[in-house]
Amino acid sequence: MDPINEHRHHSDALRTAVASEAGRTPPFLRTAVQARAAAGASIAEPYDSLARQIGEAAYRVTTEQVAAVREALGSDKGAFEIIMSASIGAGLARWDAAIRAIEGVTDASA
Repeated sequence: MDPINEHRHHSDALRTAVASEAGRTPPFLRTAVQARAAAGASIAEPYDSLARQIGEAAYRVTTEQVAAVREALGSDKGAFEIIMSASIGAGLARWDAAIRAIEGVTDASA
């Protein structure tokens, strides 16, 4: 398997893992947060602002955004799952863009 397809296989497995049944939060919420962080459709607050911020500029996430998610879920573990789902979504969006750029290169020696 070539390196790009191998990495594509791993990224697909990661996307699937976010949506799996195991976890403190519902799979549909983790999937929605993952998509939102990748510039997807808006979702319910307080998840929307946190996921959007992680996708755009994670270093600007505020304590208040995290606290709102923690309060909505009633658990630090649930908040962690949401933060990880958003982080994975943002990272995979960048990965997808990089692959599109690499595949779009027609003459790497130029």
